[in-house]
Amino acid sequence: MAHTEAQNGGGVAPPVVFTAAKPHLMVDAPRASDAVAFYKAAFGAEELGRSFHPKRKADQETPLVLSAHIVVAGVTILVSDNADAPAPAAE
Repeated sequence: MAHTEAQNGGGVAPPVVFTAAKPHLMVDAPRASDAVAFYKAAFGAEELGRSFHPKRKADQETPLVLSAHIVVAGVTILVSDNADAPAPAAE
């Protein structure tokens, strides 16, 4: 057993330590922009940046938001459109 431990570099691996996590909020497309506006109004969130959908139409007045980074109470959150979500049923 001691011989096997020596070959593997010892017996116990050092523990893995996580120092940060970034929550990721997925909303139905194209509601990411609305979600960011809500968090700004409701919680005083600060927007750090946005990335826009690369396939947006040039004639669109408001481009589709792919994702946005916001900070709420010191926590960075990524808010993204969930383009894979099924479209809501018409009422």
